[in-house]
Amino acid sequence: MGEALEVAKVLVEPTMKLLDMVGGAIGTLYEPKHKRKMADATAYEINSIGEAIRNAADMPVVYDQNGVAINSEDFNRLMQRAGTRLVLQETIKQHNIENVIDNAYEILEKEERCSKEPVEQGWINRFFDSVADISDEDLQKLWGKVLAGEIKQPKSYSLRTLETLKNLSKHEGELFQKIAPYILREGNNCFLLSNSEILNKYNIQYKEIMQLDECGLINSGASVSLTISLSNSNNADIFNKSYMLSLESLSSSITQIAIGDYALTRAGIELYSILDISSNSDIIYDVAKMIEKKNPPNVKMKIYKVNYIEGQTINYEDIVLREYTTKGKQ
Repeated sequence: MGEALEVAKVLVEPTMKLLDMVGGAIGTLYEPKHKRKMADATAYEINSIGEAIRNAADMPVVYDQNGVAINSEDFNRLMQRAGTRLVLQETIKQHNIENVIDNAYEILEKEERCSKEPVEQGWINRFFDSVADISDEDLQKLWGKVLAGEIKQPKSYSLRTLETLKNLSKHEGELFQKIAPYILREGNNCFLLSNSEILNKYNIQYKEIMQLDECGLINSGASVSLTISLSNSNNADIFNKSYMLSLESLSSSITQIAIGDYALTRAGIELYSILDISSNSDIIYDVAKMIEKKNPPNVKMKIYKVNYIEGQTINYEDIVLREYTTKGKQ
């Protein structure tokens, strides 16, 4: 019985940590969405206030030798409308914040453990200041994932990343989702290939990469390249969320392989980590063929199916899907 209670305590710990954190941020004790009974009434209230503002939008003014002035007889009514407008604005902000918290709560309900380290107060303040103006449902879900991730492991998302996401439009978010299946990793590097032939194959245009550069998710410097050094004691893996290309040197000397890339920024890496996307398998084969064309000396390449990635650990199936061996330029 005691063990069962302890397990239950572990299971609810992430959501309890969320509840403890957000109480001060939203000005009241948070209740999960499925427990709130006034949600429909709140939505109706927002619509009613909005309708009242539209109906009372006329602002009585008079014009005299001093210019335009508010009719003093209607000043009180003007103040009432101003108060109503402020109430509407704050109500919408509160609604946005609670939608984001709802999304985070649903994620954390499925988690069994999280770090006990508290989330920094400065981060909390910046987060809720940012999400108050996010009304798009898709972006709210994205922000909910960020909040859940920071609850599970504080310092996962930087203040600079929050600022980048705050200024991210829905179109830019969709554009990043478009390239996400083709993003690759090697060690701590996270990148998109800059090979024009491969980009054209997947209908990724340079102007789209430039847009993602402008919003702070990717570096579009055309001269940047990733250099991978291989030796008998140093292998390398290029991978995405579904597949891995293992590179092994068969030579006693160091072999260097340069790959043209557009590197993701820190904000881009942190955003990529929370996206629910199915990585493209062909892109891994494209990388292998690209390296094979370079024909570095004595490199063996094997492609595997990835089961899951946790930190720097890649768990993959033992079956080799494809194998390549280069002999070097003759």
